[in-house]
Amino acid sequence: MKRSLFSHGHVAVLAIAMAASAAPVLAAQSSAYAVSADLTTDGSSHVQLAPQLQTSGAISLGQTYDNPQRSPLLGKIVRLLPLQLRGPALTVLEQKLLTDASGISGIDAVNTQGLSRAAAGEVALSLYPPVIIDPPPPVSGASATDALIGPVSALRVQFSKLKATANYDHLFPGNAKRSGSTSFGSVTFSGPLIGAKPLTFSGEIKPDTVVVQTPTLKITLNAQIIPQNPVCEPGKVCPLYRVLETVETKAVLIELTDAAVLGHKVSGNIVIGDAQAGE
Repeated sequence: MKRSLFSHGHVAVLAIAMAASAAPVLAAQSSAYAVSADLTTDGSSHVQLAPQLQTSGAISLGQTYDNPQRSPLLGKIVRLLPLQLRGPALTVLEQKLLTDASGISGIDAVNTQGLSRAAAGEVALSLYPPVIIDPPPPVSGASATDALIGPVSALRVQFSKLKATANYDHLFPGNAKRSGSTSFGSVTFSGPLIGAKPLTFSGEIKPDTVVVQTPTLKITLNAQIIPQNPVCEPGKVCPLYRVLETVETKAVLIELTDAAVLGHKVSGNIVIGDAQAGE
């Protein structure tokens, strides 16, 4: 009887090596978008605003990519109660938008970046259609976007020179570096959910800056998400070094929990300016 040239230990090591080599090769990637939302009203009506002006890219060894998306104007209205003639809506109006996903992969270095920018914009939870009075009375300090968004808003976000970035750098065999940033010319929050006095911020924003926190509303500027999760397929051997390394930046993250919006309760989240990069 012939004896095997490999011991049980050798067989186990070989099986692990073969499984590792069969695992998918990690690719560097990045993405960005301008605005998104996922909202539920009165516990039943669920609506979504898919990521707008979305871009993404991915590379393996020796490749590069740069996928900019531009738009002079973005206008969206998402009715929270579509079956009602008049009711709350999420209204978005942004100008001069740019999203970009770029990256380069060399022999010993990987760099990817996500970028989301907007010259100006407003995002609001408002009554739609807006109440129109003819002839309109003079209103001191009325915004040029009142005709679209309407003066009745439970929450209003007005901003200029929004910029959100996510950067991933990996020089082998060292550790990867992940970072994100957010800046504004200015960003102002107003409406009954905020209180009697509007809140305004500008310049570079520190990571995870919570500017509003109540039982029904939380607003975070420069929200940073830096997970580290295994990416191997279920049931397969997963070497410890094979992990997913990413960084995601949300310029404005709005989280609602049964928030009072024009006589209704709204839960969910709104994201303004998202950038992500990693491997």
